[in-house]
Amino acid sequence: MPIELVIFDVDGVLKQVVDPYMLLHRHFGTAEEGQRHFLAFRKGHITYHEFAQLDAWSWRGRAVAEAKRILRNTPYMPGAFETAQGLRERGIPFVLLSSGFDLNVEDVAADLGAHAWHCNILHRNRGRIVGRMTVRVPYGGKGPIVRDILQRWGVDPNRALVVGDSETDIRMFEQARHAVAVRPRSEAVSKSAEITLPDLTDFLNIIDQNR
Repeated sequence: MPIELVIFDVDGVLKQVVDPYMLLHRHFGTAEEGQRHFLAFRKGHITYHEFAQLDAWSWRGRAVAEAKRILRNTPYMPGAFETAQGLRERGIPFVLLSSGFDLNVEDVAADLGAHAWHCNILHRNRGRIVGRMTVRVPYGGKGPIVRDILQRWGVDPNRALVVGDSETDIRMFEQARHAVAVRPRSEAVSKSAEITLPDLTDFLNIIDQNR
């Protein structure tokens, strides 16, 4: 069946940096805090919502422009722009779905011409990060969001393709007939995907094979 919608993870798939949270932590000198927050979440001591608020609070008062500059300077995955252009030429819309935050995702969406994007929202006011985050894509929670996206776009799961790289994307893979892992971070991710790619250079071949 031809592909009618593609859903991309962002970090590690469209952009080469896999963790924009730690990228900002390292830049702002709060890496130790960030690692402590994430470890507390993984051990079950705090919820993901609490983790997100702690991370956002670490950056309170920082300039939005500075954060966006750091994020924008990270390289795209080879083939990302060609993939986006090729999808547009084929009339296939694509959506970004990330558990990252909007300071990064909104620029990626604009650069590539994505039809929609979904991520967490890092609140800002008068050009400064205010230290609060709205969690819209929780860690490991992409599955229900993919189902919702397909329903809203009116796309049969058999005609959808999802693209990810981490174990948090496996639940996303389960919602569509076609799943592609780009530079998968574990064997579990590779096994959960239909196809594994080293980057996006040959991605359009997959689309054309299903036309």
